Amino acid sequence: MSVLPDTVIGQIQFCEVHNPVWAGAPAAIGLTAGQVTALTAATVTARKSFNDAQSARALSKAATTRLGTDARVMRLQVSDLIRQIKAFAELQATPGTVYAAAQVPPPAAPTPAAAPGKPTDFAVSLEPDGSVTLTWGASDSAASLGAFFTISRKLPGQAMFSGIGGAPGSTAESRRATFTDSTVPATAASAGAQYIVQGFKGSRAGKVSDAVVVQFGVDGGGASIVEGGLKMAA
Repeated sequence: MSVLPDTVIGQIQFCEVHNPVWAGAPAAIGLTAGQVTALTAATVTARKSFNDAQSARALSKAATTRLGTDARVMRLQVSDLIRQIKAFAELQATPGTVYAAAQVPPPAAPTPAAAPGKPTDFAVSLEPDGSVTLTWGASDSAASLGAFFTISRKLPGQAMFSGIGGAPGSTAESRRATFTDSTVPATAASAGAQYIVQGFKGSRAGKVSDAVVVQFGVDGGGASIVEGGLKMAA
């Protein structure tokens, strides 16, 4: 076990306590008066340096606090001035001249929001009135960001898909987009109706989904879906 404490302040305090004890009769403990005197002087110096360091830390902390406050005031002021420069520039015939004079970069051209990703992971359910409800997932499909979907259908005997409606994107309440086809004829039950879904944001179009085949009114009156060649029960 070490006699000296591990910390600097602990070591200083140890010396401050023992210096007068050792100075009383140094020869009795194998020391000289000069050794004890030198240690006492070193202890006084160390204590002063410790106190100076503590004061410096307190001053540094206060200075850092002042810096944070002053920098916030400066940032608010310069931000207001930059906004004023930008507003003034946009009222001019050549805004770039103002930005160049102020040495402030002009606003970057807005990047169009990405179109929704390819709809996948379809699910289907048959409603009591005979209509069919499709749900699916897609990336970047939040309705709050302007995402929406168009749904096209091809019935047995038809050569092409035709648009039958649209659906909003996903919401906080529903992470999946939903569309109910209330016009699908009962004659399409066994052969199945085919659907394709495509997402949009403004004029930006996403990838079209793979065609999915929905068979309904089979297997006990339920509905099933074939996506990518795989048939799944709803």
